[in-house]
Amino acid sequence: MHEAQAIAAHSLAVCRRHYLVWRSMFWASMTTNVANPLLFLYAFGFGLGAVIDDMDGLSYLAFVVPGMMAYSAMFAASFETTIGSYSRFNLQRTWDAVLATPVRLTELLLGELLWAACKAMLSAGCVLLVGAAWGGVASLGGALLSLPVIFIASCAFAACGLAATAHARSWEFFSYFFTFWVTPMFIFSGVFFSVDRFPDYVEPLTWILPMTHVIELVRPLTAGQGLALSSSLVHLGYLVALCAVAFVLAHRRLRVRMFD
Repeated sequence: MHEAQAIAAHSLAVCRRHYLVWRSMFWASMTTNVANPLLFLYAFGFGLGAVIDDMDGLSYLAFVVPGMMAYSAMFAASFETTIGSYSRFNLQRTWDAVLATPVRLTELLLGELLWAACKAMLSAGCVLLVGAAWGGVASLGGALLSLPVIFIASCAFAACGLAATAHARSWEFFSYFFTFWVTPMFIFSGVFFSVDRFPDYVEPLTWILPMTHVIELVRPLTAGQGLALSSSLVHLGYLVALCAVAFVLAHRRLRVRMFD
C-alpha cells in the first residue's frame, strides 16, 4: 500500500511540474493542441457537410465531431510524449534532474503519460464543446460518457509516443513516427468517412490502428446509439493492451539508455 502511494505521489508530482511549466506558455500550447483540431472541424464539418447530407445515418457534422475528438486527443498525446518528452530528456536534461530526486524511472514515465493524457483531454473537451454548440452532438450525455474512453485512448497514444522517444536518437526520428503512425490514423481510422469505404484489402489494416477502435466507441456514444458489450470490451481491451505493451517497451529501452 505504501509503495503504491509513493508511486502515485511521485507520478503526480512530475505531472504537476509539467503543468506549472505549461501554464507559463498557455496560449502557444492552446494554438497547437486546440485551435488546430477546431480548424479541421470547422473546415470539414461545414465544408464537406455542405455537399454530404449524411454518413452512416448521421448528419456529416455529427459524424465528424467524434472523429475530431479522437484525432485531437491522439495528436496532443502523441506530440507531448515525442517532441515534448524528447526535449525534456535530451535537450533540457529535465529527466536527469528529476531522477536525481527520489522519483524513479517508472514514476517519471507515468507522470509523462498522465500529463500527456491531461493535455489530450483538454483538446478533446474543447472539440466536444464547440461541436455541441454547432449542433454536432446528438447526445450530450453519451458524449460525456465517451470521455473516459478518450482518456484510456490518450494513455495508449501517450505510451506509444514514449516508446518512440525511447528509441529516438535525433529529432529526425520523429518524422517516421508522425508519417507512418500519426498520419495514417488521421486518414484511415474513420475520422472523415467510414472505414468500410476502403477496398477489402485495406479495411483489415485499419483495425491495427488504435484510433479506429476509439472512434468505434466514441461515435455511437455521441450519437446516442447503443453499444454492444462484447465489441466494446474488445475495443477497450485493445487500447489497454497497447498502452501496457508500449509503456513496457519504453521503460526497458530508457532504462538501458539512461542507466547502462
